[in-house]
Amino acid sequence: MEYKKSYKGLVWWLVLMFALTVAAAFLPIRDGDLMTRIFLNVMGFLLVALMFIIYKAEAVYWINGVTFEEAKEAGSERRKRFALRHLERFGWFALLYLLFSVGAQLTGIGMGYDVALWAIGLIVTAVCTIPIKL
Repeated sequence: MEYKKSYKGLVWWLVLMFALTVAAAFLPIRDGDLMTRIFLNVMGFLLVALMFIIYKAEAVYWINGVTFEEAKEAGSERRKRFALRHLERFGWFALLYLLFSVGAQLTGIGMGYDVALWAIGLIVTAVCTIPIKL
């Protein structure tokens, strides 16, 4: 099978992200902390979904720092391994934040901790992917 450049999966992911974001506004939840935690979890797992799409499509050129030509030259096995390592890191981020957010909701921890932890966690996760080489 020929390796072809396409952004169709990325566009569909963006449409899904937009739709879920809009749909979340209509959830019958009046607790702002809970709504924010749900939103942050959805965003975290949408990032995992994006990494999974990249893995399945071997579209590693969607990841910053990789050109289509480099991805094509690397071969399927290296593209899959590269994408899987990104998927694993973002998967751990989403899972750990989910566990924290459930605990925070149950114990009444303030929303500021959630937002800070999510933002810092996302930045740390992204930085931890920098050493991954194709």
